[in-house]
Amino acid sequence: MLQPIDTQKRVISLDILRGLAVLGILLMSIQSFAMPPSAYLNPTSFENLEGINFYVWLLSHVFANEKFLAILAMLFGASIILISQKAKKEHLRSGNLQYRRLFWLLIIGVFHAYLLWYGDLLVAFSICGFFMFAFRSKSKAYLFRAGIIFLVLGSALKLLLAYSIPFWESGQFMKLEEEVWRPSAATISYQIDHYTSSWERQMLIRVPEALNMQTKVFLSEIFWKVSGLILLGMAFYKKGALTTKQSKKYLSKMAIYGIGIGLPMVIGGVILDFHYRWDFELSYFYFSQFNYWGSVLLAIGYCGIIALICKISTRSIIAKSLSYVGRMSLSNYLFQSIICSFIFYGHGLSLYGDLDRSAQAVAVLVIWIFQIAFSTIWLSYFQYGPFEWIWRSLSYGRLQAIRKVD
Repeated sequence: MLQPIDTQKRVISLDILRGLAVLGILLMSIQSFAMPPSAYLNPTSFENLEGINFYVWLLSHVFANEKFLAILAMLFGASIILISQKAKKEHLRSGNLQYRRLFWLLIIGVFHAYLLWYGDLLVAFSICGFFMFAFRSKSKAYLFRAGIIFLVLGSALKLLLAYSIPFWESGQFMKLEEEVWRPSAATISYQIDHYTSSWERQMLIRVPEALNMQTKVFLSEIFWKVSGLILLGMAFYKKGALTTKQSKKYLSKMAIYGIGIGLPMVIGGVILDFHYRWDFELSYFYFSQFNYWGSVLLAIGYCGIIALICKISTRSIIAKSLSYVGRMSLSNYLFQSIICSFIFYGHGLSLYGDLDRSAQAVAVLVIWIFQIAFSTIWLSYFQYGPFEWIWRSLSYGRLQAIRKVD
């Protein structure tokens, strides 16, 4: 029976990357908690985008939007390879364990999506991981090529949908624009009213949104990108580029090329968005491609920087703090939803639609401080985070020892 990886043998660079990613993803997810869904895609659709609010949005979009999601997806692919390699060394098979891990992550994700937040990532990661698991034994070059193909397919589907617009039924384009890009005042009022009501009433709007994310949006967009990133993560892990095994020269190239190409690409997309005044057809279908590909490159660049720093030293207080958050990445991800739903939804403080982006940035900073402190304190007494312990116990079919052994 394959045993869990000992906490003393964890790969610290992976934990640091997870910690960075799970904290960074809050910069964008808080917008989905705090404002109507359209504000995430089109920042001009709700409230003002002037002064400090503009700069908060700009920094979060350029440096965070889809970048930290991409890192998490790549690390998810790396974890599949990590477990497979451990099993191979011990002359065991990991298939049954990995499928159980994916199944229980799916269940956790479903509860998360429908009870707390429609923007859940766990369902997508588990389903994509289930299919991508078949690629685990492929070569690094094969995984790179397959990952790029999946990413290209995701990009191509969006462009094909744009090319098909002239053939849509009358009124279908305007209906989509109102749904996802520029909702009416009545629609926004309806969303605010429901999310600031009781938890039961929130379900009337959360369930359809979660279902839409896990069906229509998943099949047309999320599956292809997340799957491609999982495969790239597998390839980079086998290459040693997510750990300290790869050379400084290689990691430096990852950082330089990833950020050097990805950052101008994302900024170029932003310039076009504002130049054409966030036109729905241009921004949603075409200019979004800049961030689609730029986020992948920036994520690779971020991984290169972190791996390079870890190669030099992992003893700094920042590195240790991020590693603690990363060891509890599932718990911290779910805690973010619990905290944000309390701040913004009706069963808590009912601040949905009230906090502008500058106030949201302050909330993010406070949550970061809390999560770093909580993770540090928790792991001084326990081996795993609370939700990691639940996930491990379900995956292995027996309760895992959680208390830290001196």
